[in-house]
Amino acid sequence: MFFATSVAHLVSRRASPTRALAVGVALGVLGVGTRAQADECSGGEPWARLGASASNFAGPLPLTLTALAVVTPFGFAPTGLDQRLRVVAQRDLGGRPNLEPVSVWTPYVLAGGLAIGYGISAAVDSCSGKRGFSPLLQAGVLTFVGVGALKLAVGRRWPNGGRDPSAPDRLDHPEGAHDFAPFQRGFAAWPSGHSALLFAGASAFRASHPELGWVSWLGYPLALGVAGGMWFGDHHYASDIISGALLGEAVGSSVGKSFTEALGVPGQLALVPRNQGGFALQWQGAW
Repeated sequence: MFFATSVAHLVSRRASPTRALAVGVALGVLGVGTRAQADECSGGEPWARLGASASNFAGPLPLTLTALAVVTPFGFAPTGLDQRLRVVAQRDLGGRPNLEPVSVWTPYVLAGGLAIGYGISAAVDSCSGKRGFSPLLQAGVLTFVGVGALKLAVGRRWPNGGRDPSAPDRLDHPEGAHDFAPFQRGFAAWPSGHSALLFAGASAFRASHPELGWVSWLGYPLALGVAGGMWFGDHHYASDIISGALLGEAVGSSVGKSFTEALGVPGQLALVPRNQGGFALQWQGAW
């Protein structure tokens, strides 16, 4: 038997991306899309499908994105492009050190929310809920480990490099942009973990939920916002952010694809007109 769950009260003609994303999260937590059978739930945990994720990561596109991430600082740092872009952001575009806290805290808040969401889904035995959160959790953990290892190995200096962020001459040290000390700085600047984690989550959500259509892309504006915050807030050089985004996309898309291949899609999201005007999102799946 098929059912259709209307969310017209949540999404209207003036719907915001936040509301649309909330609809997707609600469907995931509550399992509205479909109630899968027991065998359909197997392999939907965050630690499942690691082999398939690795196999997908070895594909042409993820490897190309990873290679581009690695070579980006070689093009930006020695040529002075990283420093020039930093000056543009800070002097010409209104940036300043620690411009706002939102982009800094977003990955931590989202990580906590995903963990809580998965815990609730597991507690209520919601297969679709676990399926929704698991790709994002796996992508986040793999990205965190990979980026952490690169930070330790590369040892790139942070833009301010321990200097007073309010010093008037803080932008007059271009040598800092090509200062690398492998294995000597702990968790250093390259690549940006914030942009990597946000793009990993966005791509994992997109790749694991193709049935959501345009809604599956809503993580990217958030990822771009956090990446912009890292640049305008003088937390990272531009190549740190670009490399992090490329790595996150490579990992997240590989993980999301592995869950889609294993579990399929639980239903279909449709855009339907309302009699009162506007539109509604309607989810259809098998009960």
